[in-house]
Amino acid sequence: MRHRHRNFISMISHLNSVPQPPERIVVIGSGGFVGGALVRRLAHANVPTLALSRAQVDLLAIDAATTLAGLLRPTDAVVAVAAIAPVKNSRMLADNLRLVTTIIEALDKVKVAHVINISSDAVYADGPLPLIENSPMAPTSLHGAMHLARELAFGAEANAPLANLRPTLIYGPSDPHNGYGPNRFRRLAESYG
Repeated sequence: MRHRHRNFISMISHLNSVPQPPERIVVIGSGGFVGGALVRRLAHANVPTLALSRAQVDLLAIDAATTLAGLLRPTDAVVAVAAIAPVKNSRMLADNLRLVTTIIEALDKVKVAHVINISSDAVYADGPLPLIENSPMAPTSLHGAMHLARELAFGAEANAPLANLRPTLIYGPSDPHNGYGPNRFRRLAESYG
């Protein structure tokens, strides 16, 4: 699996002689659409999982980094999917950076096995050409800027091996957003019965 930061490409090296799941996967942001889907998939695969939503750890709370660190183990694989999205204004951008700061502060207290940051293709510039590994990261929205800032912050300070996953156009029946074409089309079609 490749991940890219500005001017370098690196690979995740799986050091197990036989593929195996991590001892436990911690999903930070399990209450959201993507995090919830991930938790359900991990449960179906019988992978030990700690699902953390805002109910367990409010990442904007003053003591959140200490609370989160108390839940982590050095053998954990951490999936950082918690975000306030889509980002529509500077306040939402600032709150998202506070979320990431909290996670990074917890990771500074407990060095985990690795971190997977769920990012977005919004980190890339919009354009008519298909995205490739070397496409420039030049977001044109606050939402894209938030995801790029997350990637850079985790890359500089996560204290663990890191992979950034950049999905595009995620949608489905339980997605709360109505901005994407497929969700809006499906909901309009359903409304006409």
